[in-house]
Amino acid sequence: MENLKQYIFQYNRPNDSKVRLLIAGFCILVINLLGYFTGNYHINAVSSLGVFTFLHYTPNEGSRILKRMTFVGICLLSGYMLGMLSTVYILMGPIIIALVGLVSRLLFRLFDIDKPGDLFVILCSAVGASRPVSLSEIPELSLLFIFGVVLSLIMGYVALKIEGAPKQSLSFNLNLRERVRNNPRAMVDSVSYAITLFFASYINLAIGLDQKSWLIVSAAAILQGNTLLQMYGRNFQRIIGTSLGLIVAILLMFIPFTIEARIALIVIVYVIVEYFMPRNYSIGIFFVTNMVMLQTTLTDPSIWPSIAHSRFFGIVIGSLIGAASAFIQYRLFDFYSQTIINERTYSPDNFKEHIDPNHSL
Repeated sequence: MENLKQYIFQYNRPNDSKVRLLIAGFCILVINLLGYFTGNYHINAVSSLGVFTFLHYTPNEGSRILKRMTFVGICLLSGYMLGMLSTVYILMGPIIIALVGLVSRLLFRLFDIDKPGDLFVILCSAVGASRPVSLSEIPELSLLFIFGVVLSLIMGYVALKIEGAPKQSLSFNLNLRERVRNNPRAMVDSVSYAITLFFASYINLAIGLDQKSWLIVSAAAILQGNTLLQMYGRNFQRIIGTSLGLIVAILLMFIPFTIEARIALIVIVYVIVEYFMPRNYSIGIFFVTNMVMLQTTLTDPSIWPSIAHSRFFGIVIGSLIGAASAFIQYRLFDFYSQTIINERTYSPDNFKEHIDPNHSL
């Protein structure tokens, strides 16, 4: 319990890139201004999802920064398009999200793409599946998404030049069989992750939150931790940060901001989120909640009660589902490892082919 409390209130001091923070804010500013001046607020909603590509910019990746971002951008777009396609039949949503979770989790683990990991892929897939989309709308929405990805890659290249990163390598070495052999737990972990997302998606439908993606995303966010302690800690941090964030966000809803002022606030809060998220998850989620409320009510502030209700219950229920899944997964790993030790089923002799010496071919 003491370790959990220490983890919840721990304040990290990562060696973060100031250039990354400023360019992330610039990307979201461009997206929102473009939507504002064209009067097409789909740009604000959809292209901002593509900008998640830039959030995987990490200077310590050296020569593979652009390769990592390109891979992430492809995964984000694929998840979003599959999410939209799943709306053709409502019960396909949980199946598609589970499959996206399985593949993205496995690939991100095998190729060592760490925080924020596959979380944004699940978010994009869940958002794509959150409202019915006709087949004729998919190309237009996909192009808006691609714009966000391309903007991220361009600004990622600019950041590389500013920070003097090494020459980038864009060659891919898949070799999935060898990677799975070297990291077999990634497969087991991915299957468990997919089952959790499948269950969370159906719960989301059952309680009427299918138009919002927060329950699914919260379950996925909790399972991004590498240890049970981290997952439990993220569970408490997410609930605390959301609860306090909603109080402030609701107060903000009573202030008659102009759209221009809201866009300015969104950009400022976006940069603050990126600053605090690696330092303390509770503080990061606090500002995420305010940013989401401002972004989703940009053109119609009167819908905030519905947004606040859905976000609170979605995050609380999703976080609890994620924590319960983590507990079950770790207990099963523990039971299985004890079974192997007790029954000695790990002995190499059990895997040797027994040949009768008297038997002739």
